[in-house]
Amino acid sequence: MKKLLIMLISAFTSTLYFGQDATPQQPPPTQFTITKEEGLSPFIVVKTEGKTKEELYKKTIEWINKNYNKPSEVVKAQVENDYIRFQGVSKEKYCWDALVTFCNDIRYEVEVSFKDGKYKFEVLSLEDYHVTGASGLRVWGRINYKDSWTHFKNTGEVRKMYADNIKQITAFFDELSKNLYDYIYNQNDTAKSNDW
Repeated sequence: MKKLLIMLISAFTSTLYFGQDATPQQPPPTQFTITKEEGLSPFIVVKTEGKTKEELYKKTIEWINKNYNKPSEVVKAQVENDYIRFQGVSKEKYCWDALVTFCNDIRYEVEVSFKDGKYKFEVLSLEDYHVTGASGLRVWGRINYKDSWTHFKNTGEVRKMYADNIKQITAFFDELSKNLYDYIYNQNDTAKSNDW
């Protein structure tokens, strides 16, 4: 009996001692953010109650087919019922103000991964189509917000000329994910066009 009591006390004490080191796990983000420390948050997780990963995969394929001009060229990789990676281009989404507003097109690569009841919407790359050097040539170049002196002051505050840019880019990816979500639940125009 004495041994059992010592073992129980020992187990309880070690649980208390080691349990204090554990930090509570943060819930996954549900909206994109941009900060100097992290840059563009890499992903969001969207809950889809009552939907299986197979349904989510199928609906995402349909959504890409209906929303992109050349779906076979847009889809870069896929594993059935696991994930889909696609690339898109959007006109004049990367903007900044320098007395007048300038805007460049963006090219992005997104991976959507599926589990029962949720999907992960991950931005793998983000580029803008900009003029380079004195030559006036336009090229695709990576947009990097992390530790960017261009977008942020040393204090981490957003530079005034990029304030709208930060809001516009995060809103763009939030809206893209919401558009997919609405399609999954047949709540947007693209999905409703099937109901005739």
